[in-house]
Amino acid sequence: MNVNKETVGLPEAEKPTLYDRIKETLAMASQLIIAAPLKLPPKVVVVAKYVALALGVLEAVESAAKKGDDDDED
Repeated sequence: MNVNKETVGLPEAEKPTLYDRIKETLAMASQLIIAAPLKLPPKVVVVAKYVALALGVLEAVESAAKKGDDDDED
């Protein structure tokens, strides 16, 4: 009787690229600034809101592009 000794688990996740790490860091920083309980200068909060908006638009465009690429393959 053969015994399979290979481990079964989740596939290895891709290592995030520098671009992805920068995006995640900017998103986290902007959310932290927007939700900060401290009274920050209004210009800082406005810039953080625009960064969060731009990252949201960028994510939507990237997901649409990925979805379009997946449709092209079929």
